[in-house]
Order: sequence, then C-alpha cells, then structure tokens
Amino acid sequence: MIVFPAMLVSAAEKAGMKVPPDPDKFDNNKYPHFDVFCKVQLARPVLRHGEHWDNAKIIAKIPNKEIKKATLEGLLKRGLIFASG
Repeated sequence: MIVFPAMLVSAAEKAGMKVPPDPDKFDNNKYPHFDVFCKVQLARPVLRHGEHWDNAKIIAKIPNKEIKKATLEGLLKRGLIFASG
C-alpha cells in the first residue's frame, strides 16, 4: 500500500507528469495529473508490485483538457490497474 504522495513522485516524473515541489501540499489546479494519480493510487490495496509505475503512464497520457473530468470508470477503460479492497 502506498500512503504518502511523496512515494509517487518518481513514477509520476518518469511518466512525464508535472510534479509539485511539495507533494503533500499543492494546488490541484496546477498539478491536475498528479492530483488524479494520488487520488486513485494512495491508501488502497496494490494488486501487483510496481503497478503505480504503469498507472502513472496511463494518467500522464490524458490530455490536459480531459484530466479534470477523469472518472475511475474512464481510467479503468484506459487500462488503469485498481483494487478496491
């Protein structure tokens, strides 16, 4: 389980996401991809080791004009790996 936003920074950066200087306190309007990544990845069961690296790539590819409209259903259709517990 990944519980802190800082634990997602490396995966987000490698996927090409803009990452806030302080991942624990940031404006979600300035970092919408990282915000979505945190919301779907933090504090939940992980299906397989390293899934957040793949999920970061999926979220990073979403166009800026669409990211704030992202839903879990839409992310799953794009290939997001998600276990709800």
